Amino acid sequence: MNKLGLLLALLWPLPLLASPLLIATGGEQGIYHQVAKEFCRLANKSDPELRCKLQVTSGTIENLHQLQSGQIPYALVQSDWLYQASRGLGPYASQPQPELRAMFATHAEPFTIVVRADGDITTLTQLKLAPIDIGLKSSGTRQTALALFNLLGAKEQDLDLKSVGNLAEALCSKQIDAYGLVMGHPNRIVLDTTKRCAIRFLPIEGETRDQLLKGVKYYQRSQVPARIYPGNLKATPTFAIAATLVTNAATPEAEVYRLTRAMLSQQTSFNEQTYGYANLFHKARNKTGPVLSIEQHPGAAKYFEELKAAGKL
Repeated sequence: MNKLGLLLALLWPLPLLASPLLIATGGEQGIYHQVAKEFCRLANKSDPELRCKLQVTSGTIENLHQLQSGQIPYALVQSDWLYQASRGLGPYASQPQPELRAMFATHAEPFTIVVRADGDITTLTQLKLAPIDIGLKSSGTRQTALALFNLLGAKEQDLDLKSVGNLAEALCSKQIDAYGLVMGHPNRIVLDTTKRCAIRFLPIEGETRDQLLKGVKYYQRSQVPARIYPGNLKATPTFAIAATLVTNAATPEAEVYRLTRAMLSQQTSFNEQTYGYANLFHKARNKTGPVLSIEQHPGAAKYFEELKAAGKL
């Protein structure tokens, strides 16, 4: 960046914030909450006047609703349902949210189906008749799972869906035959399950995965990494979404720039003990560009443009 550009960046007007900047996350024990908590910690450390705070929710679907109603200014959202809401597709056909804007992608989340190693479930098709838990009704995880099951010829009402309090206990005690989560790895729920019983992962590959990825920009080929969980020595193919920090177009450009800069300028201090850390987009170039499924907010874009001008992107 030349001297003039640097001076302009330093003189960029920082807004006076009358109230905390709230970010809708997910369940308090979930990865979205943990990851957002770390980004908030870094933001508050870099710029104490920001007062970045979190709001616990049931997940992506509720977060999108709160963004639309103006209850919350920022949220962490799955890239697939973010795209659908922005374009007015699927469940958002009657209530599109074209005002949504991305700030940056935080981490990749492979869709992961966990079964007992000694169980009878070996294929996706068998799940159509099995007791399974695929997340809360208002969660992005359930909606992503249902997109997969629709390809398999099964609608929500056809499935034996359960809602259990403890996924690890329910799987190992045979209350359910499988659970599915959109998750970063390592994941605390999966780790807890391995302490109770042996597990394996169902692959999502071949024609099924190809159909899911065909013509969409919010899914990518992915895998459950090898050797993270006991007994699983090989990677399991699947698909992933990108968790994305989101706001609305009306959010002031200076505020979004300030929050983006505060969150990302100290990321070398990110807590490595955070679950999902291995799936974080650690480099700035992986947080922006094609990984974003919707238009980027100009305040966030300004920060990444500065990185590019400084040779850091």
